[in-house]
Amino acid sequence: MAADDAEIGEDWDNDVLDERELHEIDRLTARYEKLIKPGILARAGQKVGDIIPASVKKVAGNAKNAVMEQQLYQQAMDVVASGFKVVEEQAAKMTVSESTVLKKIDSIVPDRDIASLDEVCFARSYEVAKVVNGEQTKNLGIAMVEGAVTGAPGFAGIPFNLVLSTFCYYRAVQSVAMFYGYDVKNDNEELVIASEVFSSAMSPGDVNGELGNTIGKIMMLAEANVVKDTVKKGWTAMAQRHGIPLLIVQLRALANKAAKRALEKAGEAGLEDAMFRGVFEQIGKRLTQQAVKKAVPVVSAAIGAFFDTAQMNKVLDYADVFYQKRFILEKGMRQNFVREADGSIE
Repeated sequence: MAADDAEIGEDWDNDVLDERELHEIDRLTARYEKLIKPGILARAGQKVGDIIPASVKKVAGNAKNAVMEQQLYQQAMDVVASGFKVVEEQAAKMTVSESTVLKKIDSIVPDRDIASLDEVCFARSYEVAKVVNGEQTKNLGIAMVEGAVTGAPGFAGIPFNLVLSTFCYYRAVQSVAMFYGYDVKNDNEELVIASEVFSSAMSPGDVNGELGNTIGKIMMLAEANVVKDTVKKGWTAMAQRHGIPLLIVQLRALANKAAKRALEKAGEAGLEDAMFRGVFEQIGKRLTQQAVKKAVPVVSAAIGAFFDTAQMNKVLDYADVFYQKRFILEKGMRQNFVREADGSIE
């Protein structure tokens, strides 16, 4: 056995990861591959659109000519600029509190009291995933109601619907991150990563920029043996290796640079506002193209409900795949940081 292999074997004795967690890597990769295909809810939303009478579609077509996509986009950006506080208040129900996260994670870790998000790393990834899945039902229900209510007025409700629904997805990704122990509320780098995960989730497989590319590579990771080689390494040791360990280091480094740039422009208080504005500028024009499906009053309530629920489902699934993979990769290192902090490791 090579020296490195011997070291890995010794590290593995403390059972940082179990075999099920290693097998999760392949399963998560398969889930990611499915994300690029239309889901059941998306197809259902399309069918709702298919059964609209031709006469009604003609009205929608005329309305589309009256209110062009660019106008919708500009109106939505105006909502982001002037009504962000209102949107934030409406979306607050989508965001879990740290106390809720700790209470639920503590209930699945029998041999340790989970008193901080840093300690979530002592849970099993698949147990955390069960908790996350339990939250999805609530999020999907809220998305359906929100889509129906803001979709009902037709074009009149589209700008606010675009911004509110998008921000709800944005906050839902942050909630997933928190359940896996990543503090998006107090760690600016984690907020940046969550924002990029959200942006990528809106168009799975179509990522841009260094941080987005790194996230995309992690999503495609399907090498369980490499996880064993990574799980016990610190940042310095990881950076000295190529492949997956280096990806994890790059993720944090790129997020750190992005967070510094954002803070310089927005300051601490307006950071989330600025991050969301930047994300919406990237995806807003594509969303306004899709928004014409919500152009017909009453009928558009059903389309809006299906569309927003389908989108929420895809975003949550993407976020769960990414954060669960990241959780597995970083688990041993995060545990070591906690032990060092409480004096368990000298």
